[in-house]
Amino acid sequence: MKKKINTALPALSRMGVLLLIIVMGVIIDPSFLSLRNISNNLANASILIILGVGETVAIITNGPDLSAGSIMTMGGVVTAILLKNYQIHFVVAILGGLAVGALLGAINGYMIAYIKIPAFISTYGLQWAVFGFAYVVLNGYVIYSFDDAFRFIGNGAVFKYFSMTTVCMMVIAVIGTLLLKHTTLGRKFYSVGSNAVQANMSGIDSKKVIMKAFVFSGLMSAAAGILYVARMNSVQSDIGSAYLLNVLAAVYMGGTSAAGGEGGIPGTIVGALAMTMVANCMNLLAVSSEMRDAVIGFLIIVTVLLDTTMRRQMEKRKSV
Repeated sequence: MKKKINTALPALSRMGVLLLIIVMGVIIDPSFLSLRNISNNLANASILIILGVGETVAIITNGPDLSAGSIMTMGGVVTAILLKNYQIHFVVAILGGLAVGALLGAINGYMIAYIKIPAFISTYGLQWAVFGFAYVVLNGYVIYSFDDAFRFIGNGAVFKYFSMTTVCMMVIAVIGTLLLKHTTLGRKFYSVGSNAVQANMSGIDSKKVIMKAFVFSGLMSAAAGILYVARMNSVQSDIGSAYLLNVLAAVYMGGTSAAGGEGGIPGTIVGALAMTMVANCMNLLAVSSEMRDAVIGFLIIVTVLLDTTMRRQMEKRKSV
């Protein structure tokens, strides 16, 4: 019983933080828990959660994907160009955007797994290359006003308050959870993240696993960008720049270990909802964007510190 409580403690602490944020929101504005505000928070969190699904897999396997925001941008830009400039059917345009995301993820995976460039450096470098390329492609312009069928993905509603963005997020979150927890590949992600050398000795090709993890991360980033474009009905060359800090905060707040090998999608969802509600509270208080970034940065440091401390304490208890 004591072991079960110790194992559940990190998850319970995250839920406690989420409840605390909700209480703060209600104190600031009694309409915080209205159906409309809950719907808006879910829709706003959806893009962050989709990004987080890919980021969670990357961090569990090898390290953070710092190019997630730029791949999100490029996925949206490619889809928008195919829709607007070439008048391609929106399904084909979406597949084109996803293909670009997978390709960029494969480039990340190849640099990390085969050239042995650390994930932090390779993904950080690719981020700026992709952002720069997106700016050149758009030449500083904004593409906007897409057809109704494409916009429905981002702005359509089910049962009035349930947005299509939220529906897409839920489907992707379920797929990500099933991948991690109920497939051989998912178990390989955890194994390589825990100890790549030991994984290789047990017959797992860690290079291929890392490649697949970053291809998946690229796909999720592109999917987030496509949904963003459909929701906003426009795209420009920096749409993903504001998401990187938030997605890292969401994933680490959700309990995914910065050291790899531990974590999951449900925790990331809780972290993303917490981040979205914190942003909502700060908007209600008219807090500046600079202060909001400072708060998010502080939350990342605190959550990683708490997570590391709690894991060390649990390891000590196991060894006793």
